[in-house]
Amino acid sequence: MDEGSFALGKQVGEIKAWCEASRSGAKEMSLSAPFSPEDYEAILPHMEEQARRNEVKFHLEKALMGTDLFGEMELSGTWVFIIYAEDEVLERYLALKAEMEGLESEGAYLGDARRRIAEGMGRLLGYSEAHIERRLRMVYGE
Repeated sequence: MDEGSFALGKQVGEIKAWCEASRSGAKEMSLSAPFSPEDYEAILPHMEEQARRNEVKFHLEKALMGTDLFGEMELSGTWVFIIYAEDEVLERYLALKAEMEGLESEGAYLGDARRRIAEGMGRLLGYSEAHIERRLRMVYGE
């Protein structure tokens, strides 16, 4: 098997799992693995099929908000699918992203505001409060 086919198979397997998690309510919002824009056309039919089979929705995010929850993860230049069952979940993500962007433009994306945004993203992803705190303590060196 060539490397490209293997990578696509892995991406599709993850999409299937996250669609099932969103359908079942185990996660309000899931993220596909990040992918390059060049791979979009190959991945999209699989995303559409899994969303249809699992009765969930998806949104192409070309600029996923990076928060302290993810540490130094480099997200620029990659896309993800946001997978969700209820429209209000995507609305909450987009509102949180807009809030973060507003804080950044005001030079106020610092301290408690920065932590609050990271916690909000963790909650959307279905992380427990304990897990969110553990991840943030690691990032902040607490």
